[in-house]
Amino acid sequence: MELINDINRLKEFIADNKFCLLYIQAPDCGLCSIMLEKIEDLVLRYDSVCSARVELLVVPEVAGEFLVATAPTVLVFFEGKEVYRAGTFIDTLKLELVLSKWEEATTD
Repeated sequence: MELINDINRLKEFIADNKFCLLYIQAPDCGLCSIMLEKIEDLVLRYDSVCSARVELLVVPEVAGEFLVATAPTVLVFFEGKEVYRAGTFIDTLKLELVLSKWEEATTD
């Protein structure tokens, strides 16, 4: 999962990739670390999903740009539009269903 440290680079990442997942985390957040491992493992199962992560304190603009109020937060984008959002206790089973559904759309 690519670490992005600039809001403009983050916007480019979303615009340049048809299907992507953004993981937003906070420093010194135990839950963020645990969920990051689970999300990274999950994303590896999907060839068409590009993924990136960003830290709220390094890129504070991400909170306003994407209306993020909590960490961790997962955002899934398809063709530049947000199609899924989950925060704090992220249901990885539901996320897997979302990724599976949208991956089918990339092959159509």
